[in-house]
Amino acid sequence: MHRFIGGLPILAQEPEPLKISKNVAYGLMAIAAIAWATSGTLTELSLDAGAEVLQITALSYVFSAAILLPVILLFDPKSLKIDTKDLVPFLVFSLVTGTFFSLAWFFCVEKTGVATAVILLYLYPSIVTIASVFLLKEKLTFQKSLALPITFAGAVLVAGAQDFAEGLTFDMVGVGLGIFAAAAGAVYYLWGKKFLDKYTANTVILYMTLLSIPGLFLISVTLMEPLKLFGQGLSGSAFLWIFLLGLIPGMIGFVISMFALGHIEASKASIVASIEPVAAVIIAYLVLSQKINTLQTVGVALVFIGVLLLRMTWRSAKPENPQELALDR
Repeated sequence: MHRFIGGLPILAQEPEPLKISKNVAYGLMAIAAIAWATSGTLTELSLDAGAEVLQITALSYVFSAAILLPVILLFDPKSLKIDTKDLVPFLVFSLVTGTFFSLAWFFCVEKTGVATAVILLYLYPSIVTIASVFLLKEKLTFQKSLALPITFAGAVLVAGAQDFAEGLTFDMVGVGLGIFAAAAGAVYYLWGKKFLDKYTANTVILYMTLLSIPGLFLISVTLMEPLKLFGQGLSGSAFLWIFLLGLIPGMIGFVISMFALGHIEASKASIVASIEPVAAVIIAYLVLSQKINTLQTVGVALVFIGVLLLRMTWRSAKPENPQELALDR
């Protein structure tokens, strides 16, 4: 915000003839979640290498599109076709869930760090649940009622428990950006489901990625010199980290996940994919030495439990649909 975060491309191809066991498929799904979880750390590495948030946001989308478009042209050219009347809805969808989401996500990582940003982003299942009750008239079950306060309490602890002696302290701008990113992620899921009634996941992700780029560049060039936005003065390491943002969480994770989905149920795959926020925190700790205290660890656990409860609720309430897992993160 996907994450929702980095690029968002996915392959919706038919499973390859190669057969694998369910245990291997579960393992591949876990690897995909870990690939998605690298987004926050790669963002931090890009910032440390001298890149600015606007450069990271715009260039990572360009790299994602440059990787995705040729692959779809080669393997799924039918996904390029959409009705002209859907261009405006796709554009608005892309602005909210691509352009504004990405800006909020990358700035949130810069201001709060990976651990806090990723847990705030994972408030989106709670937002989807609440929105579904009011907009889609879904029932607020006991399981949902239990998951919502657990997830909220966990997010508060992770976002605010920086120092026991100082109590709960917040970077309000960073937290606000994280909450907006979560809300945009919820829009991505709810509105994306409507698009999937007519189009494949490839079509939705492709046009969201492509149509997000003009908005990103329009906003960025008003705040930064165009040549600088396009990478003038960026180090080779900064370009590398930004490219990897488009490649690993934006491409590899989704390719692996769709292959795994050919061999296991979407409901079980979705639960396995819930390791992403925990993996993101662990990767940040190992690579960036970003430490979290005991209270924040409790918060991570609470968010993980809440997300699991909500995911199991969603999947028990509707038929299996691998394409919707493309939106269910």
